[in-house]
Amino acid sequence: MKQLGFIGLGTMGKGMALNLARAGYPLAVHDIRPEPVQELVKAGAKAAGSPREVAENSEVVITMVTSSPHVEQVMFGPDGVLAGMKKGNIIIDMSTIDPIVTRKVAATAAEKGIDMLDAPVSGAPPKAADGTLSIMVGGEKEIFEQCQPILEVMGEKIIHVGDVGMGEVVKLANNLAACIAGIGVFEGFLFGVKLGADPKVLYEVMSASSGNSWVLQTRVPYPNVIPQSPANEDFAPGFTTDLMAKDLGLILSAAEATKIPLLAGSLARQLVEMARAAG
Repeated sequence: MKQLGFIGLGTMGKGMALNLARAGYPLAVHDIRPEPVQELVKAGAKAAGSPREVAENSEVVITMVTSSPHVEQVMFGPDGVLAGMKKGNIIIDMSTIDPIVTRKVAATAAEKGIDMLDAPVSGAPPKAADGTLSIMVGGEKEIFEQCQPILEVMGEKIIHVGDVGMGEVVKLANNLAACIAGIGVFEGFLFGVKLGADPKVLYEVMSASSGNSWVLQTRVPYPNVIPQSPANEDFAPGFTTDLMAKDLGLILSAAEATKIPLLAGSLARQLVEMARAAG
């Protein structure tokens, strides 16, 4: 088994790293918070004091952090991943970030003989915990095939989508579609309920009609209509509006740079920002 490193033990990363440790991979971990690190140590991982220390003790380094600046901070500088990696090592960045930043990191890594995959994920924290994420992977096919057994510990649907950076592009396209579909489901229910329809009847009809979608099956905005929905838990945070706003910002920035008109996406961003402001 390859010696692995994992940086970023947040709501998604901790479950992913725990699955790797339980699968028997030698694992070095780092996070700015001590609590998840200690949980990984109890599962058999070794704690590292910096991204560089993780890299110095790993053949493959996996990163799962929240933003493009965080990825750059983890990768670059005297204590960064690239300062500790050796020729022939591999980076797998599973964060959802700007594809331009992904390609910048990959180009810098290539100068040192280090390969890189971008492998953002789709799925909530429970899927990270039980290893059933969907993972979209960009990078050279040979490197993807080398790392596929590692990825299969964390996900059940692993798709190679093209060159490095394309994982981010495909992930952001998916999130754009899901966000817009979600707004449609929420407004459909709002309209129907306000005019007297029973939410359970609306769900039954939409499920058997053209209004059906993944969002409908998992995010009905009224409680006790489906077994699993944030509405059943008083809308306890899962994928937060902060994260959706971040993704929409990345999407619209890339669209503006490439002159792609995203009218529904622009409106979706305004609505998400309104939701953030409302708490």
